[in-house]
Amino acid sequence: MTVAHGIGGRSDLPVPLWLALYAGVAAVLVALFVVSALRPRPRSTSPGMPLPIALMTVTDARSTRALLRAVGLVAFGALLATAWFGANDSSRNPAPAWFYVWFWVGLIPVSLIFGPIWRVVNPLRSLAALARRCVPRRMRRDLRSDDAGHAFAVAGMVVFLWLELAFPHSDSPRAVATFATVYAVTHTVGGALFGPRWFARADTFEMYSGLLASLSPLGRSADGRLVLRGPLAGSRDGRASRGHTVLALVVLGGTMFDGISRLSSWTDVIRVIGRPPSAVLASVVLGGVLVLNLLAYRDAIRMTRPYLRPEVSAVDNEFTRSLVPIMVGYSVAHYFSFAFFEGQRGWLLATDPFGMGWDLLGVGEAAVDYRMLTPALIAVVQVGAIVLGHVAAVVSAHDRVLRVVRAGESRAGHYPMLMLMLVYTGLGIALVSTG
Repeated sequence: MTVAHGIGGRSDLPVPLWLALYAGVAAVLVALFVVSALRPRPRSTSPGMPLPIALMTVTDARSTRALLRAVGLVAFGALLATAWFGANDSSRNPAPAWFYVWFWVGLIPVSLIFGPIWRVVNPLRSLAALARRCVPRRMRRDLRSDDAGHAFAVAGMVVFLWLELAFPHSDSPRAVATFATVYAVTHTVGGALFGPRWFARADTFEMYSGLLASLSPLGRSADGRLVLRGPLAGSRDGRASRGHTVLALVVLGGTMFDGISRLSSWTDVIRVIGRPPSAVLASVVLGGVLVLNLLAYRDAIRMTRPYLRPEVSAVDNEFTRSLVPIMVGYSVAHYFSFAFFEGQRGWLLATDPFGMGWDLLGVGEAAVDYRMLTPALIAVVQVGAIVLGHVAAVVSAHDRVLRVVRAGESRAGHYPMLMLMLVYTGLGIALVSTG
């Protein structure tokens, strides 16, 4: 089981690579032209269409939240038990598939549809709430600095990506168990000392889910009312911190490294140098890709500053929400086939999670069906996800440019971020098609 990468068909584009590249770049440029012509002024932020009170009563009910929290606790307990006590072999233990596919990849569609739901389901909040009762008041602390919490969340994402993409035994159930246990203990202690605010600021996956939720059609108005929002309405919200920006760029960098590690030249080098040196090489290259991605964004922001309105003092985090569609597009491209096939494996192995000869789900000798997705379909979804993600990002960034750039300079103010997005588009298509 190769849990770190997608499975099959990534190099079988139904069209030539050069045509896919031209089409992707052209789509981004056309999107910019159209949105610039049709929307010369920033769109006003709409709270959205209020949904029925009855629906909000159900979703916000204590019983509903308690049920979701209980589901989270049971799922987390099942993951830990299976990862620690099941066979230490991903071909017989479902824990890696549950963790990397059902949780990590599954968090994308769930957050896009339902919003920041992980904040409600998160089992570590429940564990921390119980632990906090045992902490004397004199030992409790207030998380005063958001930056400190966000740094913790970003560090957690870097460690997770290293485990998934660079660690040579990433598919080991014991590796999954170790990460999940250390992560749980760390955040349970943090939540016990600092309270619920800890998770909103320092929990890696809550921050990630919150970023994804900016694209969700479900949102909240200023008075807390549940509303139905238009496309990209949440991404027009410029309220983002440095931590959110760095987290989004780290996730983008991780998917870029995933594509690089699928290149035939990379696999040839890994085959020659062997496993221990390859882990060091992968760690160094992963770190380099993350740093280069951060520097590229920083330089694009620097080139935008000369065009800013006088009253705009800082723009570093203005385009953070515009990165989210790109982040989603890259993630879909890199995890689509992997999630589809390995998700099946997670279900089939769940019938006998501890290798005891059980058949709890009655699947018998069923196997993963690799014929359900053709290589051409996989390639179309991958390229389409990258292009659509960048088109959505251009539309979102256009609103931000109109709000922060001087009147009459909007076209020039677009160029730095546009160039960065064009590089992302070409690089993304090239990586998923040649890997």
